[in-house]
Amino acid sequence: MNDVPDDRPNMADRFFQKLLQPENLGRILRWAWIISLLMLALGYIIIFTKVRHLLPI
Repeated sequence: MNDVPDDRPNMADRFFQKLLQPENLGRILRWAWIISLLMLALGYIIIFTKVRHLLPI
């Protein structure tokens, strides 16, 4: 009935083992850095558009 061996890790454990390999952690860190940089730039753009009418330019 159940053909899966008992010592085999479940799918979530295998996913996290694969995710925590060094090359995957580097890829995750790179994308997190790019996303945070884009969020910072977007924040500055939003702030600038909200206070542009107050600046003496």
